[in-house]
Order: sequence, then structure tokens, then C-alpha cells
Amino acid sequence: MARVLRLAACALVVVSLLAVVAPGSAAPPPRPLCDACGESLEKTAASRDLTVSVERSTATVSVARNGTATWVVRNRLADSPGVERLRENDTLRSEIADDAMWDAEFVAANVSSSGVLTMRYREPDFAEASVGGTLRSGEFTDAYGYRNLDGLGADRLVVVAPEGTEVGWTVPGATVSDDGRRTVLTAFEDRGFVTFVPEESALGPLLSLLAVGTLVAPRVGSNLVAVVVFPTALFGLFVGAVGAGVSRSDGLVGRVGEAVGPVLVGVGVLLTGGALLASGGLSLLGGAATPLFGVGATAVVFGALLGRPAVRARATYWRLVAAGGVGVALAAGTTLVGAVAFDQSGLTYSLLSSFPPLVAVFALFPAGYALGRGDRRLALATAAVGFALSVLPFVSLLSPTRGFGLFVAVFVAAYAGAVAAVGTPLFVVGASLADSSGDASTSPDDERPTATAE
Repeated sequence: MARVLRLAACALVVVSLLAVVAPGSAAPPPRPLCDACGESLEKTAASRDLTVSVERSTATVSVARNGTATWVVRNRLADSPGVERLRENDTLRSEIADDAMWDAEFVAANVSSSGVLTMRYREPDFAEASVGGTLRSGEFTDAYGYRNLDGLGADRLVVVAPEGTEVGWTVPGATVSDDGRRTVLTAFEDRGFVTFVPEESALGPLLSLLAVGTLVAPRVGSNLVAVVVFPTALFGLFVGAVGAGVSRSDGLVGRVGEAVGPVLVGVGVLLTGGALLASGGLSLLGGAATPLFGVGATAVVFGALLGRPAVRARATYWRLVAAGGVGVALAAGTTLVGAVAFDQSGLTYSLLSSFPPLVAVFALFPAGYALGRGDRRLALATAAVGFALSVLPFVSLLSPTRGFGLFVAVFVAAYAGAVAAVGTPLFVVGASLADSSGDASTSPDDERPTATAE
């Protein structure tokens, strides 16, 4: 048993590290929305051994009915030898302008006598047609535009609606002109869709909602299947296998029930000590192993309480659901205390992102009780709901699903298996409480409060 728990602890540590490292490694480099503006242009020029300083930058994006956008970017440059060189060297000017805008076709560039660098670009897929003559643009989102947008880039950016349309939805914080034809951004902190609806249409808000909804809904559904339903089903298989083993094991539940207190205390001490040893005082792995410390400490508390026959006799399904919720809070709180006490790096993202799996672990407590009462469906449903809730915080339902290969399948299987392994002691203890409780003859559904007829 000790060897199994050590392996489970190692698996949970590895999975926690992968969950933190993998998304960041896949992210593209950050870019501003207008990367031919301001500091981004200065860096592009420097890569061509040209030094310029941008005093102010603006961009105007004119959208056509077919969704193609024409960008006109103006950068006012401080007077310097680099400006004169840029004005005289057409080849250098074109190369810098072409490099500056990564996702648009370069058209032309010139430098005025007053030092204003004007660049023109064409972007064919800035917006796309949708229902009722509406156009929608995902350029201002990470999920449907560039995946790592970093600011506006320009001091001011204006988007002009196609002929015969007006701005429907725009980015949070942007303003819309009185005639509805333009939306203006001076900052870019919150993401959002931009829609263009037929002028003076009474159904404009509804058309915008439908335009975005028809794009988002299929992706939300596919993402739910790929990153929630599939892992949850796999976790259900693991729990079902554990449940089958518990049911077929002669006397296991009875033996655990006779010594439920010492069993949980022993498991808790093992997990707590294992977490300390595995992470070198909860700091070596940056917090990834720390939740095991919280789970172990909570198991010790539960073991001390369940060592009393009166407590075991009062066990019901819904009370164990509540106990599972308390367990999550207690484990998270203990983990935070342990991190502050032992981890000099403080509360890291790695630590905080490892809390949601606690929900799946403690959901196995009432799930085991349901199994012990003979309600396999309720047991699997309880485990599945707990696991789904633990996965949702990591899921971006709007982001495109970029393949579901072998690595992802192995990762999901490892995560589900590790959580099931860590929660197995609670699952078995929950099953043993079904025989110890005073209402063993009723079903879990009978424990719901019912209205009394007058």
C-alpha cells in the first residue's frame, strides 16, 4: 500500500508540473495588436541596423464588405540620421515595413518631409461574413486572432466599418463614433469580438449575438468533449475499476471499517511525510507537490474524527458530500500554511493551479459511500462531477482545439490515474462507512429532505 501511494504521489507531482509548463511552452511570442507601431517598429528597425525613435503612432483599419481590411499606419519619428536614411533608401524602408507587420500584406511605405513614416497593408481575413449581412472579427481576441496579444501598440487605433454597416459589438473600453461608423481604441487590455451590422437595423444586437454565437458554440462543444468529457470518462473507468476491485475483495471493506480511524491517520501521515520528502520541504518543486501535504493533513483529521463510532454511525451520503467540501477547503488551507511555513518563494502559480484536483480527490469520499450502499451509478456520477469540476478551471472553452495527439492522451490518462490513486483511500473508507452508518437500509436518494404534506 505504501509503495502504491508513493507512486501516486510521484505521478501527481509530474502531472502538476506538466500542467504548468506545457501551456507556456506552446505560446507564441507576445505581439501588440499593431506591431508596425511604436516600440515594436523601433525593434524591427534595429534588427536592420537602423535606429529610429517613434514619438507617436496611429493606425486606421478600413474594412471592406468582403472582410478585407486596409491598414494605414503612421509613425511620427524623432529627427535623426536614421530618418533621413529611411527616407532615401526605398529598399530598406520596404524591408522594415514588410517585417514589421507579421500577419498582413505589405503594400507601400513612404516618409514625409516632416518625418512621418506611413505604411499601408492589406489583410484579407480581418473579418468574415455571418448571419443577416453581419460581419464579425476575432482579431481582437487571443482565441480567434493572434494567440498572445500584448497591448495595442499604437497610441490610437481606429476601425472603420464597411459601407452600409455600423459597429455592433466592439472591444471593452473602446468608443464608438456618433454615426456608429467608427470604433476607437487608445488602450487594449480586455479582449472581445468586433461586429459590423447593417445600418439602422433594429435587430443589430441580436445579429451580433448570433454572429458570435454561431462561431463560438461549435468550438465550445468540441472543447468540452476533448478536454472535459473524455478525461472525465477516463477517470470514471479508473474509479469503476477500483470499485470492482473493492467489491470483489473479500473482507476488505469490513477490515477497513473496523480500523477506519487508524487507516486514514496512517495514510495521512504517509502522504504528508511523502510530500515533504518529495519536494524538499515543499519548496524544491515550486509548490507542485504541496497539495499532497494538505491531503495528508486532512486525512489525519478525518481519521481522528472517524475513529469515534458515534461519528461513523451518523454517516450519510449527503453528509459525506459536505465533508468532502470541507476536506477540499481544509486541504487547501493546510497547503497554504505549509507553503508559507516551508516555501520561501511564497504562493506561486504552480501552487495555486494545483488546488482544483483536490475537488476530484475528495469527491471520491461520498462516491465510495454510494458504492458501499450498492448504488454504482451514483458512485460514478459523484466521481465524474468532482473530476469535471477539477478540470474546468484549466479549460479555455473558446480557444481552438489544436490537435488531440498521443502526448495529450497520455497526459490525460496520467492525470486521471494519479488523481484516482491519491483518492482511492478515501474511496475505500467511504465504502466502509456504508456498513457503519445507522441508516444502511435506505438509499442515498432517500436522504434528501422532502416537503411534509399539510
